[in-house]
Amino acid sequence: ESNILNLDYLLFSPNLTWMLLSAAYLHLFPYDTTATTGGSALNFAYRLAINSVLCGAYYFYFYAGLYIMDGWGKRKFFPGSYPTRGNMVHNIYYWFLGVVQWTLYEIAMQKLWGSGLMPTPPTYEEIFSSAPLLVLNSATLLAIPIWRDIHFYSAHRFLHIRPLYRLVHSLHHRNTDPEPFSGMTMHPVEHLYYFSNALIPCIYVDGLSPLMFHFLFFHLTFAPAAGHSGYDDHFGSDQYHAIHHAKFEANYGSPSSAFIDRLLGTFREALGKSKEYTGEWSEKEAEKAEAHTKRVWSAHSYLGLHANSSQAIYDFCMLCLAVVTVYILNMGGLTETQATALGLAVSVGPIVVGVLVNKYFSKDKMSQLWPFQKERWGLLYTTLSAGVFCVLPVFHFVKWCAMIDQK
Repeated sequence: ESNILNLDYLLFSPNLTWMLLSAAYLHLFPYDTTATTGGSALNFAYRLAINSVLCGAYYFYFYAGLYIMDGWGKRKFFPGSYPTRGNMVHNIYYWFLGVVQWTLYEIAMQKLWGSGLMPTPPTYEEIFSSAPLLVLNSATLLAIPIWRDIHFYSAHRFLHIRPLYRLVHSLHHRNTDPEPFSGMTMHPVEHLYYFSNALIPCIYVDGLSPLMFHFLFFHLTFAPAAGHSGYDDHFGSDQYHAIHHAKFEANYGSPSSAFIDRLLGTFREALGKSKEYTGEWSEKEAEKAEAHTKRVWSAHSYLGLHANSSQAIYDFCMLCLAVVTVYILNMGGLTETQATALGLAVSVGPIVVGVLVNKYFSKDKMSQLWPFQKERWGLLYTTLSAGVFCVLPVFHFVKWCAMIDQK
């Protein structure tokens, strides 16, 4: 509480650095909020190149310092464990898919602004000349790091429900001992819900500067680099989340949201045996994972064919959904009913298909609700918060984008 009231969470943390970098980034490469060219292929290629180079440089900065120069960090969580070239090809590939989806979100948002379906955001001059707008944007800017943490906790915990974990989030957990690019090494479906963080409040509240949208995305895309470094002694390192990668079903958020983990019994204070943890992850499984980590960095973080038919079926369905969605959004001009159907398909479809595929096309014998099957209020919180924070904004965003008249 005091950390929030005295602004320590912003002024004495990486959050201030990311906010300033985001402002500089947007000043050098501003959004097109009024013209119809916001959705052009040329603008997409332009922003994708910028995002890839600048974000990639930030990630490589940490990777080079910790894994190539081998001089920045002295306290590695798992000493002697390092990624292979094949591991890095795998991680950078999925990291790049995240940058592509980030850029698609940006292009779609510019189209909404330029089409008139969403009010044109105010300029800095308009904000500083209006007291209500100044208060609104200042309050939002201060709230973004807090909101990031709340949203991440809800989305992350939801992705640990058995079907979504097996078919989506397990890809991120192939790296039990992460390196910087692991931070955005995610299945595209996870990127979809993870990035939904930037939609609230930006698509619902009028009068917000484009900086709010960009700062949220900057935080979402740049922050994971240091937090997944694999080291404990550098700027932005995150022991709390490193424990999660090692133990899986614990520490779903950050130290700021640790009180939720404590309430739900999923807080773990150390990599070793925990006095507070009461979740489903057993010490026998933990010891097995630790032994595996010491033997090889990641045996599964390689590009290749699907290991099982259920994953292949799910990924094929999601690829078809993605191709159809991009095609329809590029055409635009859907009726409200048609746009609603597309919004539901994109926002709810990955969850429904995941449940069906895991139930009928896999040999998984565990509860569909594992590891939360014994919970009551925790499971209720997880599903409701994910529905409101992740599914609903994706639904509205896709629906409104589909209604843009491209003619």
